[in-house]
Amino acid sequence: MDRLHSVIAALSLAMACDAGAAAPPPPGAGRVEAVTAKKPAADPLAGFCDNYTPKGAQKTLSLPPLTPPLKEKASAPQWVNLWATWCKPCVEEMPMIAAWQKRRAAAGAVADVLFVSVDAEASAVEEFRKAHPNIPESRRLDDPEALNGLIEAVGLDPGAGVPIHIFANAGQQVRCVRSGAVTEEHLDMIDGLMN
Repeated sequence: MDRLHSVIAALSLAMACDAGAAAPPPPGAGRVEAVTAKKPAADPLAGFCDNYTPKGAQKTLSLPPLTPPLKEKASAPQWVNLWATWCKPCVEEMPMIAAWQKRRAAAGAVADVLFVSVDAEASAVEEFRKAHPNIPESRRLDDPEALNGLIEAVGLDPGAGVPIHIFANAGQQVRCVRSGAVTEEHLDMIDGLMN
């Protein structure tokens, strides 16, 4: 019992000493903690585009031969939409893209939209257009095998799926490439990209 009293007394004494002592000061701030860097504003286009070049070394848009052929190069910013008749998101977004182009033109902000089918057979596109007259006019890659070369040329992996959106400035310099559908929510961002 005396032993127990001795242990309790020693613990009480130790606790009393600690209670009166001031807490040690926090460690001084090091160089890293002393300076808080501001994060740069995130560019929303960098998240929207799979390949994005805001400035600097941009690739020139060079499309393979199309049917019907292009008569002249675009002189305004251009949105190239690669699509296929069997691609549901492609077909669903086409009327929205065409309406966006009309709204822009009505506001005096011209942008060329070029729909390019990647279907292997021209007959598939012709039959599809007959069944869906509301789908905008489209061209088709003359050689569907040229798709992989085009995809790689704009900075995507060869396995990227349609829809693919290529956005180029008036000088035909590729600014943004996106693999995947676009929605109404993206149109304001695309407006900014095309200005």
